[in-house]
Amino acid sequence: MQGKNRYYSIGEVADLLGISAQTLRYYDKIGMLQPAHVNPQNGYRQYSYDQIHYIERIRYLQNLGLSLNDIRSALESGKVEEMARHLETQREEVRHKIRELRDIEESLDWYIHYYRYLGENRYPQIPFKKREDERYLMAAPLYPGEAIYGTAGYRLTQEKSKPAFRSVKFLRQTGYILDYASLLEGKIRPLSYFVYLKDAPAFQHPFLQKVPAGEYLCFRGQILLESYEPSYVRTFFRGEDKPHLVIANEYEDNFREFEKCFYEIQILL
Repeated sequence: MQGKNRYYSIGEVADLLGISAQTLRYYDKIGMLQPAHVNPQNGYRQYSYDQIHYIERIRYLQNLGLSLNDIRSALESGKVEEMARHLETQREEVRHKIRELRDIEESLDWYIHYYRYLGENRYPQIPFKKREDERYLMAAPLYPGEAIYGTAGYRLTQEKSKPAFRSVKFLRQTGYILDYASLLEGKIRPLSYFVYLKDAPAFQHPFLQKVPAGEYLCFRGQILLESYEPSYVRTFFRGEDKPHLVIANEYEDNFREFEKCFYEIQILL
């Protein structure tokens, strides 16, 4: 046959559309598209010209992410409004995935900066000032007499594992809130151990707190291993008797000996 009424073999259709003959057989098997004609002598499947365009539409919709069941439902209904509804549903799913991917991209950007941050200041012994945006963290208290490393951290991990926090997004950065008065004496006395949240929490909890935006006096050190000379801190805050918020942010520089990691101590001015 020639022209519109010509039949095309399964191989011709597969080559023309860049798909496999197996795919066309599968369409037939699930009732998506049966060949216009089956040769009674050899059982070969043959397709009409109109079916080629029908197959193209199926493939186009599949590339948009629609399932074969949804495509079949829309096409069999014969109603364009039914197709539009399926497309709208798929659009919302795609938008949701885009939001998830953007969130992952933001987290990747943050994590890359985290690992490169220590290299931005080659003189960690020199104090400096920096401005921080508002932050949120989840902190578990350290009790008197407890070891600095591993105690409050274990309690924090237990609390994070509870159902209330399953939807909370955490950043992979931990640290300590330090006692200001002890810091002026050259001592590191943690009050709590914390982990940062990616966004403001949607509920209240005793472990959740806001770190205010503002300017911070900063310096670095391996606070779990060594003491530091507090003279410049005492000099900077001379005459002030008010307590200051002191944050110690951990920066991993290895993946084995976490007690040797550097911390950036930030004192809210």
